[in-house]
Amino acid sequence: MTELGKRIRMNRILDPVTKTTIIIPMDHAVEGYFEQLEDPRKLIQSLVDAGVNGFLMRRGLAKFSSLQFAGRVGFIYRITSATSLRNKVTDQSFVTTVEEAIRLGADAVAATVFVGSEDEKEDLRMFGLIADECDKWGIPLLGEMMPIGTKDAVPFDGPYSYEDVRIAVRVGCEEGADMIKTYYTGDPESFKKIVRYSTVPVTIAGGPKIRNVIDILKMVKEVMNSGAVGICMGRKIWTYENPPALVRALLKIMVDKASVEEARIELST
Repeated sequence: MTELGKRIRMNRILDPVTKTTIIIPMDHAVEGYFEQLEDPRKLIQSLVDAGVNGFLMRRGLAKFSSLQFAGRVGFIYRITSATSLRNKVTDQSFVTTVEEAIRLGADAVAATVFVGSEDEKEDLRMFGLIADECDKWGIPLLGEMMPIGTKDAVPFDGPYSYEDVRIAVRVGCEEGADMIKTYYTGDPESFKKIVRYSTVPVTIAGGPKIRNVIDILKMVKEVMNSGAVGICMGRKIWTYENPPALVRALLKIMVDKASVEEARIELST
């Protein structure tokens, strides 16, 4: 029965017909100041109306904005946390439980592991225990598997070699993730190798800064051509001047398989 529970909940996040997903993380308020997150309820409502599949949130914002998304899109509950005041960004805390996610009505939980960091040993232990609990309760686990790299890669800045990303992704698969979020390598051919090495669906994070919105469309087009199921991307979407239009443009690429130029037209609507 737990497999049935996972399947039902996963279908609220990963469209069972198109096999695609747009997940919007809105868990950044502990990492810095974002004007859009002061009171994001209207923003959340507009993204729901635009067709996103789900939101990734911490418990506080989920409670604050539940009327805007509950019952309409999926809710992924973040169970790891690190603030902008910490000296070491990879030092994540596991701050809540799978049972609490169920009490809050979540469709999945998300946990971050910086693979290759000094904290990898403990983070992987906790990730495995969370995976066991997810199996017990029939709730999917989104593994945010972020490689530190074997050279000088800095978290959130990149670039990331496909060898590092591929190992990080497979670690998540082997330790119990039902879906992966990771960095895009910047190259569709290398990313295909990563997707092939994964035993579960793969989504990409927003990653490093991009010069303009057309580059976002191009990146998502490449990612989908590489075999990924979609994106788990926050700031690049909700800091754009017209977030719903950007979501519609991304859906044109992901669902309708439109070209970047065809999708660009949606940006003006």
